[in-house]
Amino acid sequence: MGTFDGILGNRTALRLLESELATGKIAHAYLFYGPPGVGKRTVARRFGAALVSGGDEGVEDRALRGLHPDLSEIEPEGRYTTIGQIREVVRLGANRPFEGTRQAFILRADTLNVQAANALLKTLEEPEGEAVFILLAASREGVLPTVLSRAQGVRFDLVLQSAILTFLLKRGHSEREARLAAALGRGSVGLALRYAEEDELKELREAAIEAAFSFDGFLEDRYRANQEIIARAQDVGLSRERAYLMPYSVDEEADRRIREAAKRAGRTAQNRAVAEALELLALFYRDAAVIAAGAPELVANVDRIAEIEALIVERPETDWSGVARISGEAKGKLTYNVSPEAILEVVLSQTRQKILGISPGS
Repeated sequence: MGTFDGILGNRTALRLLESELATGKIAHAYLFYGPPGVGKRTVARRFGAALVSGGDEGVEDRALRGLHPDLSEIEPEGRYTTIGQIREVVRLGANRPFEGTRQAFILRADTLNVQAANALLKTLEEPEGEAVFILLAASREGVLPTVLSRAQGVRFDLVLQSAILTFLLKRGHSEREARLAAALGRGSVGLALRYAEEDELKELREAAIEAAFSFDGFLEDRYRANQEIIARAQDVGLSRERAYLMPYSVDEEADRRIREAAKRAGRTAQNRAVAEALELLALFYRDAAVIAAGAPELVANVDRIAEIEALIVERPETDWSGVARISGEAKGKLTYNVSPEAILEVVLSQTRQKILGISPGS
């Protein structure tokens, strides 16, 4: 079995990494960048496992199962990877590998604050030992220039919807379910798989669609729609927290650090779920725009076409693209510690004004 067998799309990136593994010409730092859910982390773990295994398939498999001391993945403590975490990585990276000829560290580059990035810079400039750093980021723009210039960039792109559909069908999903999940995934294999298999995310989508139709109701209706989205996002967070703790025996009292890490993972998943709800609102109204423009083949919510068509007939003068932009632009505010409830309240209010043609303050 090849190192990257089963990875969908991004053949250019995979060929580059396969070539470097074959020739042994390994850079000391890589930046894997591209949209969420397109395989960056999976490829990073496989690449790291191949680096520390020295070609031994048994060792590589052990590394992929998280049982090799020379492959480390650093999870941020909350929103950021801290300077303390980076100093520990630098200390370990300067030492000899425990078992193999190399160590590999996987970090999220766009979670490094200035202090943490600066702590890593000297090591990236003048690496000691045989450490390889694999940095992950959604885009190059989200990475500090000083880090960017010291890592070899490897770009990951969205995966073709047809490839995701085939993947889901092979996993045993019905064609109807697979087509919907592939469309909702928007080029992300990970997100499509979640829409096919996670009840919490399906329920979040239902809450978002209900909110999309709440524009002509009373204030209480929009409040209920808002709270339903938050409740479903909390369910996503709790599910992630439980999944984090799952490897630990129910008879084993997980220590405080593990439980705190699980809670952080849950909070992160909850925040991402709110961001996804905003994306779903934007996607629903974008679907209205493409149907109104005569391009129904571009619709993502393929199971809601009849309802969207009825909405367009009811509101023929609405600028649906403009309505979609309201939710899309609001997503960025989640990074500024603004209350998700407050953001959703503003989005639903502005959406109502835009659809009904009401001037602000009326």
